[in-house]
Amino acid sequence: MLPHTMTPSQAANIVRRGQGPKGIHRIDSPRIPGEQWHAHLGPGEGSPAVNMDGTWKHDNGLTEKQREFLRSAGWAV
Repeated sequence: MLPHTMTPSQAANIVRRGQGPKGIHRIDSPRIPGEQWHAHLGPGEGSPAVNMDGTWKHDNGLTEKQREFLRSAGWAV
């Protein structure tokens, strides 16, 4: 696995500013116990999302650019 070059929080800020890879709409922090940081690939609740450990929260389908970006922030994808 590649070394982390940023934290999930930093990745979320990059995406929020519109500077993340195309198709990553937002990165959410855990809201409830047991939940992980997760990246949504579409707008709205329930859109495809991948957890930091690489499991899918909702659906799946990452591009290589999206995968590389998330790996740099600690995702295991």
